[in-house]
Amino acid sequence: MEPNTGLPTYEASLGGPVNNGGYHNTGPTNDQQNCIPMTNIQPAPTRPMVIAQSGEVEPETTGSLVFSTLSAMFCFLWCGLMAIGVAWQARLQVLNGKFAHARHSLTVAKILNCVALFFGLIFWGLLIWALSGIFFHSYRRSYY
Repeated sequence: MEPNTGLPTYEASLGGPVNNGGYHNTGPTNDQQNCIPMTNIQPAPTRPMVIAQSGEVEPETTGSLVFSTLSAMFCFLWCGLMAIGVAWQARLQVLNGKFAHARHSLTVAKILNCVALFFGLIFWGLLIWALSGIFFHSYRRSYY
């Protein structure tokens, strides 16, 4: 007699469990005859659905992200990159339904964009002034 280990024993010739072992179904029992297994296939949403509480409006994050990208490219790189990060964080907060946090992040992104715009205007102004001085200085020398 084999020891009782709790594991099913197998027949040598058939390879199936002896005494049913809980591995194959012998058919529906009396309480399972009327049960029909059903699966509901639902399409995956393209964007997570956000249920807003009463009175809350989802803030728009696309404009801030575009302005941050343009300020990083043409104005001041470091402030623009920080603004991109904060605007992206605001977009993730909107998707999570944290609208108050997203509005605060958008305000920080706007401040960073304004600082980038300020430094960018100073930089481009100094560059134009320096280039115009070099151009007009060489232009005046050619007449004298």
